[in-house]
This record gives sequence, C-alpha cells and structure tokens, in this order.
Amino acid sequence: MDTLRLQVTGMTCAACSARIEKGLGRMSGVRSASVNMATAQAFVQYDSQVTGEADIRRKIEQLGYGAAEQVDSPQKAHESEVRALRGKLAVSVAVSVPLFWAMLAHLAFLPSQIWIPAIFFNPYLQLGLATVLQFYVGYSFYRGAYQALKQRSANMDALVVLSTSVAYFYSHYKLLSFPGTVSHDQLYFDAIAMIMTVVLLGKLLEAKAKGRALKDLNELYGLQIRFVRVMREQGEEWIPAGELRRGEQAVVLAGEWISADGRIVSGAAEVDESLLTGESVPVLRQKGDYAYSGTRCLNGSLRIRAECDAGETRLSRMIAMVEEAQSLKPTIARKVDRAAAVFVPAMALCAAATYVGWTLLADGASADMALRYALAVLLIACPCALGLAAPVSILIATALAAKRGILFKHGSAMETLAKADRILFDKTGTLTEGKPRLIGVQSAGHPNAYLLKMAAAIERHSAHPLAQAIVREAERLRVLIPETTDVREVPGGGMQGMAENRQIRVGHPRWVLGGDVVLAETGMKHETAGPGETVLYVTVDGRLEGALTFADTLREEASAIARELERTASLGIVTGDQPEPANEIARQAGIRDVHAACTPDRKAAIVEEARRSGRVVVFVGDGSNDAAALATADVGVAMGGGAGAAMQTGDVVLTRDRLSGLADAVVISRATLRNIRQNIGFAVAYNTAAVPLAALGFLDPRIACTGMAASSLLVVANALRLRRLAAGGRG
Repeated sequence: MDTLRLQVTGMTCAACSARIEKGLGRMSGVRSASVNMATAQAFVQYDSQVTGEADIRRKIEQLGYGAAEQVDSPQKAHESEVRALRGKLAVSVAVSVPLFWAMLAHLAFLPSQIWIPAIFFNPYLQLGLATVLQFYVGYSFYRGAYQALKQRSANMDALVVLSTSVAYFYSHYKLLSFPGTVSHDQLYFDAIAMIMTVVLLGKLLEAKAKGRALKDLNELYGLQIRFVRVMREQGEEWIPAGELRRGEQAVVLAGEWISADGRIVSGAAEVDESLLTGESVPVLRQKGDYAYSGTRCLNGSLRIRAECDAGETRLSRMIAMVEEAQSLKPTIARKVDRAAAVFVPAMALCAAATYVGWTLLADGASADMALRYALAVLLIACPCALGLAAPVSILIATALAAKRGILFKHGSAMETLAKADRILFDKTGTLTEGKPRLIGVQSAGHPNAYLLKMAAAIERHSAHPLAQAIVREAERLRVLIPETTDVREVPGGGMQGMAENRQIRVGHPRWVLGGDVVLAETGMKHETAGPGETVLYVTVDGRLEGALTFADTLREEASAIARELERTASLGIVTGDQPEPANEIARQAGIRDVHAACTPDRKAAIVEEARRSGRVVVFVGDGSNDAAALATADVGVAMGGGAGAAMQTGDVVLTRDRLSGLADAVVISRATLRNIRQNIGFAVAYNTAAVPLAALGFLDPRIACTGMAASSLLVVANALRLRRLAAGGRG
C-alpha cells in the first residue's frame, strides 16, 4: 500500500474537506483518504496496482479543487493563502466603500447630519458596484458552490452564493421593475458588500490565526537543511540536501547545522542535540559516534558518512509523522465533518422556511422583511466554526508534542490515549535504562581505581554492554587507562590481555575462576549477584583481585512518572525477564501488578485480555519482542531509543527516550480532546442560539454576517490556548 500527500487548493470549509475525502474514498484502489483543512493537505493510502497519483489528482480537480504536484510546507501554503485573501479583500473594500457610506443614512443611532455624497444614493451606481462584487469578487464562491452542487453536496460557498444572489437579484428586480420609484432602503446592494467584505475579512483573520497555530510546526521545517557540503573527488562541493545519498561524506564546520544522519569518520565537536534529547548542554561527538540532522555543530568540525538518504533522516521521519498525524483524523473530527456536510442544506431549508413563515404567517410582514430575516439565517449559519473545531486543535497539539519529543502517528492515537485507563510497561529499556551500569567495585588489596583501570584497559577493546559500562565508569572518574597488548575476547567467558606487563583477565565466574586462581591469600569471597545484577571477576597475574557488580537500573524519573500516571490509570509490568529482577524493578517503581517470564505472544495475549475486559490499554515498549503487544494495544507507545520494529509498530514514538514523554503525551492528549469538545460545544451552541434569533427577526443580516466571522475566530482563539502547555508543562 502506497501513500501520497498532496497540497489541496480551493477549500473553504469543513464540507469541502469532507467532500474530497468522500470522492477519493469512492475510487477503486484507494484504501483511505484524509484531508486536513488547517494545513490544506490530503493524505491518501492507495494500491498502486489499481490506481495512480495522476488519477488521484485528476479526481480532486474534478471535484473542483486544485492538487499541486509540489507539497509546500504549511508556512508557504499559509503565506500564499494570506496573499490571495488580502488581494481579494482590498478589491472588495474599494468597491464597497460607496455602498457602506450610503448605508450610514439608514442607521438610526447615527446623527442625521453626516455628509453623504448624493451620487452614492444613485441606484444604478449601486447596481454597477454590486455587479462587480457579485461576479468578480464573488467568482470563487460561485465556482466552489457549483463544484459542490455538481457532486450533490453543499458548502460554505453555497451559503454565500445563495444569500448574495438572493439579495442581488431581488434588488435588481425591484430596480428594473419600478424605475424611478424604488427607494434606497428597498435595495440590498449594501448587504452584498457587507457579506463579501466581512466573509473575506473573517477568512483573512482566520488564516492569520491559523498561521499562529502553525508556528511550532514551522520551527521543525526550519531545521531542515537546504544545502549540504559534501566531499567529492575534486574537493568540497555544495549540493541540494535532497540529492545527498547513502555513503556520501558531508562536511560540517563550527556553527553549522548537521546535514546528514550517519557515522562520524573524522573530527570532533560539541553538538547541540536539544531537538532530539531535550538537553540544552552540548555533548562531545567524535570519530565513531553517530550524528543526526537537525542538530548543530557548535565548535570544531566533523566529516560524516551518510547512512541514509536525505528523505529518510530522523528529522524527516519526525516531520512526516507530525504531518500524518494532522491528516489522519480522530473519530470525533470525522463525526464533525459528517455533520458539516448536511448542515448547509439544512440551513438553506431553514432560511426558506423563515421566508415562507414571515410571508404567510406574520401579519403585515412585507416581502422585504421576510427576505431580510431569511438572509440573516443564511449568513449566521456558517459551518466554518464547526469545521475548524478539531483540525486547528490537532494542528497545535501535534506540533507542540513534536517539540517535546513526542510523535503521534495519527490523530486517533491522541484521542484514544486521552481515554486510557490501563497502562502496561515492558521492563528492560522502558522502565530501566536498558543498558547495564557498574554499581559496585570490590578490590582485594588495591584501591578501587586501580582495579577499574586494569579492567577498563582490557574491556575497551570489546563492544559487549558490560565492557562498555566498565569503560564509561572509568572515563567518568577520569581514570588514566593504560595501553594493552595481546588482547583476546573469549565468547561467553570474558576478555584477557596484557596491561602494564601484567596479565589481566575479566569475565564471568565460571571462566575466570575455572583456572589456577589464588583465592585464599586475597581474602576475596565469591560474590553473589542480587536480583537483576551481574558479577564479573578480575584477575591480575593469576590472582583474584576483585569483583565488579552491574545492574540495569531503574530510570531516574520512572517512580515519579508512575505515581503521576496512577492517578488516572492502573499500571502493570509485562516483561520477558525472570520474576526476581522484574519484582525488584516493580518495587522500586511502585507498580504492584507484574507479569514476568512472558514470551512476545504472551505479552500480546495479556494486552488483549485487558482490552476484552473493557479497558482502554496502552502498552509501552522498546524491543522487537514488544512489537506484537504494541500492535495489539489500543495505543502502542515506542521508546525512541528502542528497536526499529517497535518504532514502526507503535502509534506514538517518544523520540527523546524518556518516560516523562509518556506523561506529557497523556496530558497533551487530554487537553486537546477537551479543547476540541469545547470548540464543538461552542459551535453547536452558537448555531442553536443564533439561527432561531435570526429566524425570529432579532438579527439584521449585517449583524449576522459579523457574528459568523466572529464565531470562527473564537474557535481558533480557543484552540490557541493549547500553546499554554508549552510554558506550563504537565498539570
């Protein structure tokens, strides 16, 4: 199944996005289609054996919209939208000024001595200006309404066209049928000006508000490198970042952003990795270390061998996940879209009923009055606020989460995580660090630093996790590590070699103690490993000189995060480890429910049992053996430092490999769902209250038009409150 992301142009409201989704969904070979009104992008999953990109673009164009071949960043699309709206609004205002000026004469609360040029009362001048507004400024509304009706649907454009056309043609009829006798207050040309101008002004302000919502996502796009300096046969050469290929060597100097994901082949530098780790303190990266695009070289210089193409870097995948999350809508958003699709025709029927009711039932009601109230119904009942209720909130939340190292792969994961009441953890690499640490050094007759020095001299030649733990501890304590010779690694046993003209052996008890090792003279006793611990022994020239104890320790934040999550969900551990170390970690973390010695299938079965009991289950893991459980859970959360299979299967990825990201994800999810419900509640309450008021004659068309624009702005403003989470943290 292939995926396609397209930039869609010409959308005006939620009904537009729903219509495109419906049209694409009917295509043979299309598995799913999701259109995000906030980012103006479509995300389509399709079978390339049945249909192709050209067919999908053609279908979107048949529906009356544009499908750009080049997908712009949200910032570029937003800037283009703002420019177009600003131009239309300028024309509308210029043409509407005479009509607005003449309208002042009919506002009772204004003083009567306001000067108005007599020419502005000329009905034929007003007709000419209204014609420009109706068919030039309003052409895009007509086009959108026509395409919607052709697909047996309706949208905001249909409401605008219906209301302005009724006002225009009714006024046109009155003017030509009663030339010279019709008065200015019987014509509704100024209502057309008000509708066009206010709708365009509202859309411009709405677009600018959405631009604020796009700010966090734009920061991610801004980290993408446009050009890369690479080494070629003729020397260094700058190339577009998209042309960088696996195996090429990128050169990064002090102050530059790293442009490739790969291994450092030469050089050393302090690197700002705050995007990936959240740590503001730079880290030293040198030959043999891994570097990531989107991080910054603060000093020194690096030569990096790219291990993936430009479009496959960690930063590119992060951005792709964020975009996909904004396109794949949660259930609540899809319900809103379905409601918006039937809202427009329903409001058209309400307007017709209002006109008929005032004409037939109200005593003394004139056709002018009935038309005015019907117009007010059409104008007040715009689905824009309803359509923006979910997309803008999701847009802000996913971008905010990405800045915190949390990637939601789809919007429904955010909705489901907000409802989670059962959270299950893998142990190793999830609740624990996932790599052993040296927690104890016991030396027989020398200082502990001497034993650590001799052990590190041998073990630095090994890639074994226990060997690396010894070397890390020696480096942390700034122990001077001597040179070695005749180093040999014995699989399943340990390491041996010569250091300072002495033979050193470090390894497991069976191997180290299996030879002629002197025990009595040293006073050393056989160390017993505790739960979750491992012991290695060190001999020097055949004498047992000490023991090193290792453990995979609980993450520093694990117990605090467990207490925080336990307020709203029950917690459990599901691990393949044996009961003793599993129970010890559970005790330290404060988690009482433990399932140990579980196979991957058993992990998935435990998750499924919890789901069948009616729980909303989250599974948190990092290894390939967690993939089945991650896929079975309602929401699978993958630790960013884990295996690729876990990250591919998980619905949420914690790129900074911290459990605090899980708590942040839960808080953001719940705040977002609450925000969406507030927006929907406001939009429904607004229409429930405003439509009857308009139908009963309490709202003038001009006031109704202003209220319609204000409702959309209020929804966007409420969604922007989610950005407070960036400053306030978890709460």
